[in-house]
Amino acid sequence: MEFRYLRGVTAPGIARSAAYDISGVVPGTHLAVPSPTLTMIIDLGHGLDLTGPGLPERTSFRLCLSGMHPTPYLVHHDGLQRGVQVDVKPSLVRALTGAPAAELGGEAVELDALHPGLAAELYGRVSTAPVADREAVAAAVLARYATSGHEVQPDAAAAWAHLAARQGRVTVAELVERSGWSARYLAMKFTAEFGMGIKQAARLMRFDAARRALEAGESAADVAARAGYADQAHLSREVRAFLGYSPSAYLARRRSEFTPV
Repeated sequence: MEFRYLRGVTAPGIARSAAYDISGVVPGTHLAVPSPTLTMIIDLGHGLDLTGPGLPERTSFRLCLSGMHPTPYLVHHDGLQRGVQVDVKPSLVRALTGAPAAELGGEAVELDALHPGLAAELYGRVSTAPVADREAVAAAVLARYATSGHEVQPDAAAAWAHLAARQGRVTVAELVERSGWSARYLAMKFTAEFGMGIKQAARLMRFDAARRALEAGESAADVAARAGYADQAHLSREVRAFLGYSPSAYLARRRSEFTPV
């Protein structure tokens, strides 16, 4: 899941953390897209209203943690969105909740249901922090929990880290050779920790890198070549599979979000 960032910081176990403050726009919806991180939203507005994977109906959250979902959530807003987004690396989830990312799957839940103490501290400290410090405060609280002693399975963690460093452009055979374990053992540990297979994770990481490049204005042909897709048509199929839009339609959708009143 991803929102538009105003600014951001990083910390151990956190891919990025950023405050956002959006107002004076036409009420509507925007896409929260799949990514190889879990997304935590500390909502300081009127509630984070979502429809999408695992939600039987439109649901409002105050402090939401969403897993690595394969299709977008739709975020409904009334013209105001204010809060902090934290993109949490899967390796940090055990430290925060005591359970692997696999247990959350691709669903969105209230953090209070997983760790009431953390939820209360996060919301309390972030909501009372100066606007300019909110993302740093959130990152600092989470970084402290990173030393809780609940550590990710090391072989799975090493495989995920190598995949992430290569933006998914790694074969299963290469990961197996690096690990020194059998393909069956590594696949079992990886799936148990992250809730998806190695090939599925690599596909998600490659898509994430390609999507970011497209949003940055790079041509579809260049993105396809650099991301390792067979051709531009292959890229288009992957974007449509994850987002439900062609690359051009997705970019047009993004541009139409948050229209000023």
